[in-house]
Amino acid sequence: MDIKDVAIMPLTNELELVISADNSAAIGNKKLDIVQVNDSITGYFTCRVAFLDLIRVGATPKAIVLQNFTGDSAWDCYVQGIHQLLSETSSKTLPITGSTESNFQTVQSGLGLTMIGTRRTQQTWQQVLTGEESFAVFGKPLVGNEALEQPEHIVPVQLFEQLMKVEGVVDLVPVGSTGIEAEWRQLTNRNDAVTSELDVKQSGGPATCFIVAYDPQSHAEIKRMSGIYFHELYVSESY
Repeated sequence: MDIKDVAIMPLTNELELVISADNSAAIGNKKLDIVQVNDSITGYFTCRVAFLDLIRVGATPKAIVLQNFTGDSAWDCYVQGIHQLLSETSSKTLPITGSTESNFQTVQSGLGLTMIGTRRTQQTWQQVLTGEESFAVFGKPLVGNEALEQPEHIVPVQLFEQLMKVEGVVDLVPVGSTGIEAEWRQLTNRNDAVTSELDVKQSGGPATCFIVAYDPQSHAEIKRMSGIYFHELYVSESY
């Protein structure tokens, strides 16, 4: 079974295998990289995306596979960034394996990351949307150097995990390269106009923000938990 951003397949009578993935290109220390940053930062954010996609469907991360196209010297830095991200989550640490392209030197950095997890068969914390939900964005969509320059607008992964336990939360959606509007429409299967103080069409880069669908009666609690990261989404019905 395929759900947005993850693959889910039977493992045993009681468990399903859940796989998520993300990649990064031209971000690193090489001369021709478009975004110049330490490889540990690349590892951190690439792991962030795969982690959020996996836990969103109720899976527990079990292992990570790296495809390192940058070179042997980058491996330890990627792993360092991954360990840093995991230390901020309930998982804390995971086994890591993978492969490095060491036969040929690339002119730009490249990293692919696959996260493997399991969940109880067809068990997820998510609820079915009724059409009565309110919506908000936690964090700000940032891409490239913006994510390095505005870390204060990147919503913590801990908050994502905390919100999964709040009764009034119906679903959480990490915002990727398609932006807030596209993610919202895929979540709701609606074509209504959505507006916010944020740019709803901008790429969310490495999931620096996420959409929260919640029961309107939980608005005060949701806003309290989000603090500075809260940005309401306004929906205008299309006729």
